[in-house]
Amino acid sequence: MKDKIHKIKNKQRSTARTFSFLTVVAVVMVITPNMIDVHFSAAAAISFLGIFLSISFFVVALLFKRRAKKMDRLKSGENLLVHFEMTEEMQKKYAQTLRDESKMKNKATMWLVGILFVIITIPFLFFLEKDEIGGFLLTMGAVLLIVFAASIFFPVHYYKKNLNGDKQIMIGEKYAYFNGYFHNWDYPLSGLSKIKQIRKPFPGIHLVYYYTDLTWRNTHDIKIPLPEDFDAKPLISRIKRANK
Repeated sequence: MKDKIHKIKNKQRSTARTFSFLTVVAVVMVITPNMIDVHFSAAAAISFLGIFLSISFFVVALLFKRRAKKMDRLKSGENLLVHFEMTEEMQKKYAQTLRDESKMKNKATMWLVGILFVIITIPFLFFLEKDEIGGFLLTMGAVLLIVFAASIFFPVHYYKKNLNGDKQIMIGEKYAYFNGYFHNWDYPLSGLSKIKQIRKPFPGIHLVYYYTDLTWRNTHDIKIPLPEDFDAKPLISRIKRANK
């Protein structure tokens, strides 16, 4: 098991390095226009864009560096509570469950978008000239088609991605790694909302955590499959105590 944990890639670190490089590129955008013969207005615009990007990239790089350190703690066993490897059957069941749930959500979204399409489109038709109606309907129809295509594409995409995951499950008190994805809820304005044992659609735990960003408070809902003979109650109790 230790060998398999060691082979797990810390994608958080590679992402942090990418954004660190982008930060340097953005800083160059700030400096370069002032060192060469560029029109003042153009130099000011490029420098302003560079300042905005450098700050944004630096913050993202910093966040992923912290996530990378937490991932390393899981891999080293420092903050690791349990480690499992999913069987082929467990992984397939998990991927199918996520695909089915995603299809149901997307179906509801399509109904909502369709209703809004009718509500928005029909009143506008009364205010348009005859030669403008065709273009308007074409634009709205294209938007509806894009949403429809996305609702079909993404469930299939993530189904295949989940089937090709590394099957590794590592759970800590305030973060977890699962089938290629790292979940973390110990940042400021973040935390654990709910955790409980489940038997359907597969034996495991249902975990809900929240985080706050520029779009305000968001929640992430995950179901982690566990072996049928594993007693999850002690694990859940410890996680609850750590997240009070």
